[in-house]
Amino acid sequence: MTQISSPDSLSDVFVDTDQRERLLRHPIYARVTSLEAARRFMQEHVFAVWDFMSLAKRLQQEVTCVEVPWLEAADPQSARFVNEIVLAEETDADGRGGFSSHFELYRQAMQEVGAGRTPIDSFIRQLRNGSSVSDAFAGLPVRQQTIDFVTHTLSLSANGQPHEVASAFCFGREDVIPDMFRNLLDSCESANTILERFRYYLDRHIEVDGDTHGPMARQLVLNLCGGSAERIEEARTAANQAIEFRIRLWDGILDELSDVG
Repeated sequence: MTQISSPDSLSDVFVDTDQRERLLRHPIYARVTSLEAARRFMQEHVFAVWDFMSLAKRLQQEVTCVEVPWLEAADPQSARFVNEIVLAEETDADGRGGFSSHFELYRQAMQEVGAGRTPIDSFIRQLRNGSSVSDAFAGLPVRQQTIDFVTHTLSLSANGQPHEVASAFCFGREDVIPDMFRNLLDSCESANTILERFRYYLDRHIEVDGDTHGPMARQLVLNLCGGSAERIEEARTAANQAIEFRIRLWDGILDELSDVG
């Protein structure tokens, strides 16, 4: 059986080190050095900001009670972890005295830099009107890698086992986002292109995911794997697939920026 000494050592157990390094050393971070590059980056990346909540909501369904009549959670620690994460992601302080989802913060940042919101707004509007995800994407000027990323996330959210969902949520998102966003923030700051809302969004994720949500998510993976070697292996596969789809997402956005000076 795979031995895990503590939650802090989970990344070494679940994630291929070379693949994680590929993600963190991806050339996309160094390319977001102008407002035009930021606009195009955000028009694609916003879909990954949106689909994150499907992973979180699936986990909330699994470890808390969101039905009537209410029944007590079997694992109060996991329920607490997920509820705290959802609280921040869905209704975080917006830096201006109010509250907002991180998705809405990102759309505000898009507005600030002049990124086109028509594709994401059209996508959300069609979903609200009952369209399927594939139909909502149809005809939108969105990279195939972005569509593949979202499709994978939603498929896992709907069909994955709880420990697989938690692993992708942890190692494909919460565990790696602080390092990714530091790279992105450093690049934007060096080119003096970072604006207030985008800075707030990046800083907030570096702070919350690094200090709170990342450790919570790692413990959640441990709880849901329950020491099972089979579950650990399945969770490892889910983690590395999530990272691979993120690398492909970055590849697609890098191609999108190929003609940006």
